[in-house]
Amino acid sequence: MRLFSDGEFLINAEPRSILAALPPFRDDLPGLTRQLLDVYCASLSWHQHVDTGARRQILALDARRLGHGDLAERIEISPGGRQPTWRCVWSTADNVSSSAGATMSGHGGGINAILVAGLIDTAVAVTASADRTARIWDLRTGQARHVLLHTAPVDAVAVASVQGRSIVLTGSDRLVWWDPLSGEPLGVLDTGSAVRQLAPAADGRVVLATGGGPVVVDLPRGTRAVRAITVTAAGRQARYVAACRERGTRFGLSVTEGNVVSAFTLPDGAILHRGVLRKADRVTAQFVGDVGDQSIALFGHASGACTVVHAHTGTVLHTLHTLHAPGATRLRDAVTALTVHASRDRWCAIVGHRDGTLRTWNLDSGELLKTTQAHAAPITVITTHTVGGRRVLLTSSEDDTVRTWDAESGQPRDVLAGHTSDVTAMAAADVESRPIAVTGSKDCTVRTWDLRRERPSEAPEGHGNWVRAVALHQEDGLLQAVTTCSDPYVRIFDAGTGRSLARVTVPERDFLQACAVFAHDHRAKIVAGGAGGVLAVWDYATRRRDVTLRMGSAAINTVAVHTGVNGRIQVIVGTNDGTAARWEPYTGRQPDRLLVPSSREESVACLAIADGAHGPAVVTGHFNGDYRVISLEDGRPLQRRFHSEAVKAVAAAEIDSTPCTAAGDDAGLITLRRLDDGALLRTLRGHRDAVRSLVFGELAGHRVLFSGSRDGTVRIWDPTSGDQIDRIDLPDFVQTVAHENGTLVVGYGREVSVFTTTQQQPPAPRGSD
Repeated sequence: MRLFSDGEFLINAEPRSILAALPPFRDDLPGLTRQLLDVYCASLSWHQHVDTGARRQILALDARRLGHGDLAERIEISPGGRQPTWRCVWSTADNVSSSAGATMSGHGGGINAILVAGLIDTAVAVTASADRTARIWDLRTGQARHVLLHTAPVDAVAVASVQGRSIVLTGSDRLVWWDPLSGEPLGVLDTGSAVRQLAPAADGRVVLATGGGPVVVDLPRGTRAVRAITVTAAGRQARYVAACRERGTRFGLSVTEGNVVSAFTLPDGAILHRGVLRKADRVTAQFVGDVGDQSIALFGHASGACTVVHAHTGTVLHTLHTLHAPGATRLRDAVTALTVHASRDRWCAIVGHRDGTLRTWNLDSGELLKTTQAHAAPITVITTHTVGGRRVLLTSSEDDTVRTWDAESGQPRDVLAGHTSDVTAMAAADVESRPIAVTGSKDCTVRTWDLRRERPSEAPEGHGNWVRAVALHQEDGLLQAVTTCSDPYVRIFDAGTGRSLARVTVPERDFLQACAVFAHDHRAKIVAGGAGGVLAVWDYATRRRDVTLRMGSAAINTVAVHTGVNGRIQVIVGTNDGTAARWEPYTGRQPDRLLVPSSREESVACLAIADGAHGPAVVTGHFNGDYRVISLEDGRPLQRRFHSEAVKAVAAAEIDSTPCTAAGDDAGLITLRRLDDGALLRTLRGHRDAVRSLVFGELAGHRVLFSGSRDGTVRIWDPTSGDQIDRIDLPDFVQTVAHENGTLVVGYGREVSVFTTTQQQPPAPRGSD
């Protein structure tokens, strides 16, 4: 344990050896050791795959994000006293958590399901994965006990009791039951189609959802063989199943793809009731539980409605829905997760939606009690657990986080952040009297979280979704950062301190993706475009919206602004349908098209404004690999080049007095060309994944190019020689970069970090790795 208080050891040691020895929770460790391990575990799923130099940068950044500034300064200084060229001065901290426990690696695919159970000697988590395995993890140590091999992706797991003995059930292309102590299979049942869901009942029975319909399985006991009954009267393509009990009667419940809801007796499968529930409104989520002495089923629908049904009789008790225009159905409203919570004086339904909204309903009256924008992406799982005598609500999401809430007041408690992809499965339990959450993600990891720990000290306001664009602007002598992140807001920060200065939005609540800052009549303006085709301009100082335009239904992917010699403002936008359009926001005229798509594959991913021999031009990059140069004056095509991969980043500047462009593609290559004739100057190689952002700047009087990539790096290049000058490593995909006067702003994942350079001399090249 002494080595864990040595930062240099953590930076340089093989991560697999550290993982094997890491304690899953650290609250009883000395202060410095706990801080170091909190920092080490924060982005472990990312930095375990990088070299020691990159790990040092990531650990220093995570220390700063967790509020340990002094520790960050110690980490970033290499042996021999070498200072980093770029230092983080502040960062948002929405995707890091000091509540992180163990990170359990081994799965080669996303996690589809999780359950927590107690065995004779310990508490375990059982996980199902797309990698055709299930795994049993010891939650006391964070280590895998057994790997359960299958021949197809595993979608469901459960634990059942047969004659007092716990067994693990897994559903893939068949049902398999296992001895959890030895990891050996005890039996197999060929179900004829994939098992989508498992619902254990008492006495060794389990209900399966399969393509052939619901199946009731009696697991073998003693000399009796396994018995299976397909409840054909309930319909084929069973999507959800549950095992219920009411007043001593045990029965199963199933829902098919066609919204046929059936209840049937256990174990013989005789139909109790059968009916179609809101036929034109697909069931997208289900929860079944006991409310008082009744078994109640909640069915969430694609429209956002939720039907409350008495499971035993099929009686519809309530239809919970918000009022939209007649006949309107919004995909973002779809229900994605459900649970029931017993409040002090009533039972409540907690409903999660595709747009990240969380709604609380009174189950007795059907009244809507509370609406919260809980997440920036679909909510995937909702559950509750008792922490310190209070009931806590947990919600997981495709925004990579789990959030915890006081179930009574609805107030947020903590953000459990560290996964680098959708959180797809979650369970909560007590392990040795410690309340924990166990989560699984598409990033192939399983993580534990201490539910008792609180959110760290206030950090700059974060982003609810991936940061899509960053622009820099000097206002009243302060450098400020303007960001969008696929939510309805444009955020403005003090780039020196991270202080949140303002937030503006559009009444259409469009998900804003692209932004830029420009000057008009000696006043700074912000322009932003959204996924719903809305384009808006605000006054920077007053935050009032000057003008709003709906471009159409196609998403606006990218925005740039050109200011002519006479002050004429032209906003150039690129859209998801392949259109590049020019808009003069202060003339009242409608936009005109510079580029008309011939196919949707020509979607405009990025654009930049350049000045060359032919006058001002628009440089565009496309998802189909096109690189184009178009005259801004008359829309004439000037150049067209083809890349083998999508071009998602372009930039333009003069290099040695010659107008040039840079284009980055999904192969990680950056191509430099002369603007006027398209001649290839050089290709910059170093990135190991897609290039997502390019910007030219100056360091110590020399022209440089900054590039951000999905490989988690920002690289700085000398465009004249093609040499890589420097590299900054981050713990997530880099989406966007901006630079001004030695200040570099990086948007990666859902975070923004600001770096400043100590470089006073012309930068010297370094190796690409």
